[in-house]
Amino acid sequence: MMPKTQNQASSATETMTKRDYLLAIGAMTGNSLDGVDVVLTRFGKDGSITDLKSHSVVSPANLTERLRVVREVINTAGGDMAEAVLRLDKPAGGRVEESVVQLDERAAGDDGGAAHCRFDDVQNQYIRFVAGAIQELIALAKADAKLSSEYDLDAIDVIGFHGQTCAHFPPSIARTADPNVTYTVQIGDGQALADLTGIPVVYDFRSDDLMHGGEAAPLAPVHHQHLAEQLRKLGRFPIAFCNAGNTGNFTIISGTAGSGAEGKLDAQVSVIGWDAGPFNNYPDRLVQLERGEECDRDGKFGSKGRVNIALLERLFDTAVITQDGRNYLLEPPPKSSDPQWYRLIPELTGEANCDGETLSFEDRLRTAEYFSAYIYVHALTMVPEHLAMPRYFALCGGGWKNPVAREHFAGLLRGDFANNPVLEPHKESFGKLLERLKVVSPDASAAEDSAVVVAMADEFGFDGTAMEARIFADAAVSRILGQAFTRPSTTGVERDTVCGIIRFPGGTQDGASANLRGWLDEFKSQDATVDRPEVFDGRWSRASAGWNARLAKK
Repeated sequence: MMPKTQNQASSATETMTKRDYLLAIGAMTGNSLDGVDVVLTRFGKDGSITDLKSHSVVSPANLTERLRVVREVINTAGGDMAEAVLRLDKPAGGRVEESVVQLDERAAGDDGGAAHCRFDDVQNQYIRFVAGAIQELIALAKADAKLSSEYDLDAIDVIGFHGQTCAHFPPSIARTADPNVTYTVQIGDGQALADLTGIPVVYDFRSDDLMHGGEAAPLAPVHHQHLAEQLRKLGRFPIAFCNAGNTGNFTIISGTAGSGAEGKLDAQVSVIGWDAGPFNNYPDRLVQLERGEECDRDGKFGSKGRVNIALLERLFDTAVITQDGRNYLLEPPPKSSDPQWYRLIPELTGEANCDGETLSFEDRLRTAEYFSAYIYVHALTMVPEHLAMPRYFALCGGGWKNPVAREHFAGLLRGDFANNPVLEPHKESFGKLLERLKVVSPDASAAEDSAVVVAMADEFGFDGTAMEARIFADAAVSRILGQAFTRPSTTGVERDTVCGIIRFPGGTQDGASANLRGWLDEFKSQDATVDRPEVFDGRWSRASAGWNARLAKK
């Protein structure tokens, strides 16, 4: 365990003059439950963002399964955490608990026992796992002679911690903005993480957005805007950041098309973004089911197959259906998807023929990988007409490591419809999109040719593998500054909203670096969000089911 006094120990040698930057760590665990990504990043007061070191740790198998059990129970309880904890903790024997015991058997691990799925036991294991990854990251940074000579790595200022999403029921899914109905649940005790690492933690970012009428997703767009501000100076604008994980989502940072002097984009930057739909989900599940491998690494299976139009059409029409029977892919933005809607239809698994044809594993997988790219481009057809389309597409997330999906995406954007077929109902909208993409931004560098640029985020100067973790480092810094991290154009929230609550080691600011204390004093942002420990349990997000009633308590 790292001592609680990490930042206190450095304060004797640290000058009381504030640095012009914050050192922030971002920590992210995603829906796949397969591990944690952490990144150490320098955030300058001038808006500069520089990654210093990143690290990933694979989850122990028993933690993955226990988290899956906890997530399943929380969903069954409708996001009601008091009920979920009761179901997880109550001894077996009653009717309610029998299903939980069956779930517990999957998560028992080598030494067995349903007690392994007691909520606090699972959460404590999860927090220790994340803390361990952070400690490893710091050790790696200290082992880097250049970094350790340039930075005081015993005085890291803040951790941005996402937590583990277990349930999500925002307005678009609930079909109402009624605060007595909507909820979002991320588990992960920020105070415990601060105490274990000795570094202040900002966490529970999604609650503030949902409590102000938003979707609580996506959270990437404002971070992407911060990156785009640096790239615009280099002429790489308008730009889209395209993330490909279990779900694909994107952010477009642009301006009004044809506005401003001499046709330049207006100075007012617009930021929009939403979930396109499943990305890695279907290919990964197929490979796991039929080949026993984690994913189609380097496209080794999918590259041998062919896209089947009939299966593509079936996937588009039936594979992503919401709780109340709507096709998510056709829903207007802003919107956020739910992995529970991602259905392995029988035509995809090979259990049913597709238009009378029995498809090979390779053809089904190739079509699933094409579908991931296809629905991404389909989502781009929903970008409002008044915005200039991006010319640059920065790809981040593990899904783009598969060249099959990546090349199909680039081919569609460049209009190669001969090798990237378009379904009949979408030909008109895809054609219009292509025309919009051909309009070259006057902000673009004269040295660049007129083609759409599709490249991994690394080629734009940012570590694409650290993108998701860095989002939460940035969210933490934005919270310290009292700056909004969600906007009406990205989540549908009522107004620009500051997100997250702050926890200090030992519960007081004495555990923070002198630098962070100086920033907090300057920006006076402590009370920028609703933080009422007397009514909200810090082990999970404030906006769990029933949040509005708790908030109304005096």
